[in-house]
Amino acid sequence: MKKIVVNLKQKRYPVYLGCSISKIGELLKEHTCGVRVVVITDKNVGQLYSERIRTILINCEKKVKVVEIKPGEQSKTIKTVYDIIKECSLFGLDRSDIIIALGGGVVCDIAGFVASIYLRGIRFISIPTSLLAQVDASVGGKTGINLPWGKNLVGTFYQPYFVIMDFSTFDTLPKKEISQGIAEVIKYAVIRSKTLFNLLMDIDPSQIEKYIDTIVYECIVIKKKVVEADEQEKKGIREILNFGHTIGHAIEINSKRLNHGESISLGMIAETFLSMKKGYCSEVLFNDVKSLVKKFSLPFKTDIDVKKVADTLVYDKKVKMGKIRFVLPLRVGAVKTGVEISPEEVISTWGDWQ
Repeated sequence: MKKIVVNLKQKRYPVYLGCSISKIGELLKEHTCGVRVVVITDKNVGQLYSERIRTILINCEKKVKVVEIKPGEQSKTIKTVYDIIKECSLFGLDRSDIIIALGGGVVCDIAGFVASIYLRGIRFISIPTSLLAQVDASVGGKTGINLPWGKNLVGTFYQPYFVIMDFSTFDTLPKKEISQGIAEVIKYAVIRSKTLFNLLMDIDPSQIEKYIDTIVYECIVIKKKVVEADEQEKKGIREILNFGHTIGHAIEINSKRLNHGESISLGMIAETFLSMKKGYCSEVLFNDVKSLVKKFSLPFKTDIDVKKVADTLVYDKKVKMGKIRFVLPLRVGAVKTGVEISPEEVISTWGDWQ
């Protein structure tokens, strides 16, 4: 097990990598939590881990309530948040108690948001069970839900109490879920790490499990440094984490088939192509990014109506003064933030990168 500590101005918290879920009881004692625990999970993850977590917590003399939501982005709504808060209140959860997020990125986003607004904020622990959640959603304090026309338009910055990453949870994930997580790993490699980029270029996708601990560690180290430098995305530093997400989110909101990682993969290719057309990066980088996406069985072309994508872009949370702002790669390990690109330019280049 490795321990990484995220140090922020008003808070510091540990991330335990390669830590078994069974350690949750010991860690709760070590970090001193209240009597009641609400575990927020989805129905798929709940079938695998809810009873195990419940038993461990009860053995630690905790009163436990498990709240299950429907899997997927469709659960990131105000109604879901209200339903969970109602369960917390009726259970008697108070400010000395704890919420546990047990699941993938959607669960982490929702549970963190609930914790940030219930009783004006109570502590929460993140136990991400998917690769995507471990490398991205569970660390950094971004919480949120969607509106029908835009991703994560309602949310808060609210850091976890601590994070547990059990790599054995990947054993129960479908290959598609591993690929979805790799999309975010590619993002981290492009924005900050030649080492990680080269590793992804070299390894055999069928052998990915041999490198999971290294991959997750590298991503968390990158995110820790970025978040510590710009916790609430006010300095423009944290914005680099949005590479691929401007077009990616617009694709995701207009697709009924593509998950988050698949949408971000398309976004990274499209945004790297725009960077190349503007002279910011080389054609070699564009081809390498596209090759990585293909290599890990992620989509590299789409039949989604580009006009719908363009219409959605105006609701992106990075828009300022009506201008759509992109994160464009310069080379492996470096990006340019705040690049203004019009919907018309996205439309005109749509067929060229596929």
